[in-house]
Amino acid sequence: MAPYTIIAKAALTPEDLSDIRELAALCNQHDGIDLKLNEDMLEHRPGNCTDDFLCYADGRLIGYLGLYCFHAGEAEVSGMVHPAYRRQGVFRQLQERAEEECRGRGIPQLLFIVQRESQSGKAFMEAIGASYRFSEYWMELGDVPQQTSVSSVEVKPAGREDRDTLVRLNVLGFHMDEEHAREMTAKIELASDRETYLVMLGGEAVGKISVVKQAEQAVVFGFCIHPDHRGRGYGRQALARTIRTLRDQGYGRVALEVACENTRALILYESCGFAVKSANDYYQLPIT
Repeated sequence: MAPYTIIAKAALTPEDLSDIRELAALCNQHDGIDLKLNEDMLEHRPGNCTDDFLCYADGRLIGYLGLYCFHAGEAEVSGMVHPAYRRQGVFRQLQERAEEECRGRGIPQLLFIVQRESQSGKAFMEAIGASYRFSEYWMELGDVPQQTSVSSVEVKPAGREDRDTLVRLNVLGFHMDEEHAREMTAKIELASDRETYLVMLGGEAVGKISVVKQAEQAVVFGFCIHPDHRGRGYGRQALARTIRTLRDQGYGRVALEVACENTRALILYESCGFAVKSANDYYQLPIT
């Protein structure tokens, strides 16, 4: 095995980010995929945890693994290896360093993000014995006319006084335990580029929907309706309301990131004008 140097970092320099983007572009072109790297998060690492692992050969970045810890229950993992250096144990070494870091922080499992068309990614998941958990779809809104139908629901910005309500909706909507739901809710609240809306029906909060507001587009995520109010069209109405709000704020491009256990769940979003652009499959691996 060729000598490699792995450097672990809590924050990335502009040069690091440039090298990661260059490697990602090369891998995407070679494999015909679109890797999910959460670039906005990479650019704003808080610097208090080691979340990035960079592998070099002869001074060149040939492998990368990034951790994304939204709560203490697991760490999402994204990464890549230069096509010329695959099947040489590069990603395995990066994984081992990441596991060591997570073990020290009491994180019990990794959740690997694998672009659906990545044959090398799927082969690695099989080799390490990771198990499929769910799929996540990236969808983009087409050029559809504004919805003018009568709506039973309203959407309003959530404030700090709504924390308990948001936690309850996260617990019921995403099958999370309360501790992790509170941790995730707090992180979204502190992020300056994120805003969460409550879905209101007759003065009662029956759902929530979050948005990342970027320079060129708005990305919808964390959308759920209380189980007692599903199947009545409130989700579609809430999404249409949110789209209208975002367009009124000047966002011509709207995307949506949604985790689904089956493709039938995509019908709601497609009915609002969204189309699937890419898909990622998530595989979980306990840290022993």
